[in-house]
Amino acid sequence: MASSSMVEIGWLATIVIHSLNLTLLAWILTIRWMRLATDRRRQEMVKVWRPVLAECLLEAPTWLPPIHHRDHILFLYLWNHLQESIKGESSEELSKIIHRTGMDQTVHRFFVHGTMRQKLLATVTLGNLKDMSAWAGLEKQAHADNAFLSIEAARALIRIDAPRALVTLIPLIAQRTDWSPLKILSLLQNAGEEHAAKALGEAALDVPPVVAARLLRILSTVKSHSALPSIRQLLSRTPVQEDVLAAGLTILGHCTDPRDLAVVRQALQHPTWFIRVHAATALGKMGIEDDEDRLIELLADTHWWVRYRAAEALSLLPSMTEDKLSLLVQTLPTTEARKILTPFVANHFVKSVPSLPGTVAA
Repeated sequence: MASSSMVEIGWLATIVIHSLNLTLLAWILTIRWMRLATDRRRQEMVKVWRPVLAECLLEAPTWLPPIHHRDHILFLYLWNHLQESIKGESSEELSKIIHRTGMDQTVHRFFVHGTMRQKLLATVTLGNLKDMSAWAGLEKQAHADNAFLSIEAARALIRIDAPRALVTLIPLIAQRTDWSPLKILSLLQNAGEEHAAKALGEAALDVPPVVAARLLRILSTVKSHSALPSIRQLLSRTPVQEDVLAAGLTILGHCTDPRDLAVVRQALQHPTWFIRVHAATALGKMGIEDDEDRLIELLADTHWWVRYRAAEALSLLPSMTEDKLSLLVQTLPTTEARKILTPFVANHFVKSVPSLPGTVAA
């Protein structure tokens, strides 16, 4: 009797297991079929809309294909990709397509109530549309905790009205340590480097030294002369915070304005070693023959990095020839100074020798 019950239980378990396997197989096949159907629909949508959008670069057609609600995201991806690859009147024609299809309402709905993916896509679209009605919402999103949302909102604001956006974004750039430096540089380039540099320099005058140093470090990547008046005013203050001075020296070295030589030369004697490093580097880019002795003195500095940058700067001075460098190596009083300068002398010599036919420069 017991064995009969065990057999029945075994058969029942077998039937259940096979039923579950068949159900799982059916579910997998259904998902596969749905995925293939979705891919076919998307391919058809791209096949229909890509030539239509391309035609809009010349003149928008009178009739536009319908857009299924499931294809809204795909359409916006296509539209933004084309919009960001062109400029001028064609861009305006593409913007009209968004309004004619009613996708502008979808974009605003995504921006307010969408998922993270939809919000990001809507933010990019609003920027490309130059939709001024979204300004307040984009400003609020630029202050969001989420770095991805905030940086895309900042990018959209720049696209809509760069001068106005910089008033909002410069304080944010100073505070948002979670924003990628490359993203910030891209923002400034899109806003116009000269205008952005001037705004950054002016902002650095009215913030605490820690924030000012961050702004100057960002400014050093722009390499614009527009901020020099603000930088000079900042470095003329007494006392100058060391990080601010170091970042300022980097900018002066990039700009190579002879009027700033006095500030750089004075920094060579600064008691903090990394200030002397930045000063030596800057002098290598903007120095003249009179600065040779100043850099030679730094070859005896107590800190290795100062000696290294001084040797590098010496080799970069236009007045330093191979003969002068070779003689200098032989006459330096200390072994440390000779060792630090020798590689730069050799490198200077290699660069000055013309390549022979059939050889490749190292």
